[in-house]
Amino acid sequence: MKYFTPIIVLFIFISCASKQVVNENEILINSNSLTNVGNDYEMKISKIISDSRCPEGVSCVWAGEVQLELEIYKNQKLERSEALSINYKTLEQNKQFFADYISTNKKIKDILVQPTKKEGQNIELKEYVLRVGLE
Repeated sequence: MKYFTPIIVLFIFISCASKQVVNENEILINSNSLTNVGNDYEMKISKIISDSRCPEGVSCVWAGEVQLELEIYKNQKLERSEALSINYKTLEQNKQFFADYISTNKKIKDILVQPTKKEGQNIELKEYVLRVGLE
């Protein structure tokens, strides 16, 4: 019995790790694993098409945007891929897109891409995280 309890605890931690959620007010989507967003849907970033965000510490006329390809799975089968532009102009459109998939009674507050872009540094696909904030 003393060996059985640690195995159960380990299993619980492993099963919770597949859902990329920091807390109940944020969903994290990356390229490393599928993120369960509810209603049998999972998402992951499959490709960064472009990242024209203004680097940290640089003065820019426009904040820029990230264009990415998001894979959407239903019951662990690829249902479709969707190209999204993440910027302040497309925020309402993107909120509606995510609201169609995310199962929660909370409203989508914001959609951010991390890490912050820095001048002279390349960001690899595996480092990108799409943060969907909920309220």
